[in-house]
Amino acid sequence: MQSINGAGVEEAARKTRHAREEEARQKEERHARRRRTWKRRWYYLKYGTPTFFIFLLLLAFVFVFRHKMLITVNSGDVAVKYFRILGGTSFNVVGHEGLNIIAPWDKVYIYTVRTQTLVMPMTVLSKNGLEVHLDAQIRFHPFEETVSYLHRRLGPDYVKTALIPRLTEAVQRKIGQFEPEQIYSQSGGGDLFETDKRRIGGVFVNVEDIALFNIRLPEKVQQSIQAKAEEQQAFEAYKFRVNKQEEEFKRQELEVKGLKLYEAVTAGIPRSVLIWKGIEATSELAKSPNAKIIVFGSKDNLPLMLGNVPDLVEK
Repeated sequence: MQSINGAGVEEAARKTRHAREEEARQKEERHARRRRTWKRRWYYLKYGTPTFFIFLLLLAFVFVFRHKMLITVNSGDVAVKYFRILGGTSFNVVGHEGLNIIAPWDKVYIYTVRTQTLVMPMTVLSKNGLEVHLDAQIRFHPFEETVSYLHRRLGPDYVKTALIPRLTEAVQRKIGQFEPEQIYSQSGGGDLFETDKRRIGGVFVNVEDIALFNIRLPEKVQQSIQAKAEEQQAFEAYKFRVNKQEEEFKRQELEVKGLKLYEAVTAGIPRSVLIWKGIEATSELAKSPNAKIIVFGSKDNLPLMLGNVPDLVEK
């Protein structure tokens, strides 16, 4: 009995030791996991935090300077880039339509390469020194390939600094060659400025068309030109009526001459020959296969259209 109880006690003690050992092992594993967790957290804190702060700084930098870094080029425009550090204006790199990204310390200049229309009111002098008020219209667009050179040579205000002064000079030079009454015939321009297009646009701008509208002269000059035009139209109408009467007189004169010539020719032909020719014509008319109605009834028994031969010989 004592041996049995001793064996049970030993078994219970063995299980207790085993439980304690298992508990100690599990506790050691928990401590090891905890140490690994804290080690990993420390690694993230040591190396991940600076990276996170750098990312936040970059994000804040982009957000603050987004208007200078993210440039949208609309349809029909191009962007000329100016690199503040890397050599100034770029001649080989032109920003095209869409989103363009640049450094915040660089600049971008937008140029429209679509066809543009500019209407300029002007006051110029005619050949005899009279003031002429008019509107000059010019259609143009910059060459996309030379926009960079246009930017460096003339700048974004090339229309005000170059195009308008050249246009004014060309209009003054052309209008100064005409008298006041000749200026109205130049309204619209046409080919008047064909040789000035290259001079106005140069090598950077393509001038498509130049036209003149709303040409206005001094009131007294305009009234005299209008009166002169009305008199000229009245004279042309009178001239037309005279020519018409002359043509009618010539027609009547030719008609009289024709009648006299007919009488002179038929005066020497015997009546019998004329009747014989009428008979031959009637015979040929009867042989025609076409349907016809021949009416006889003249004094010579010939068709009406061939009868009534004048008795020239008898007379």
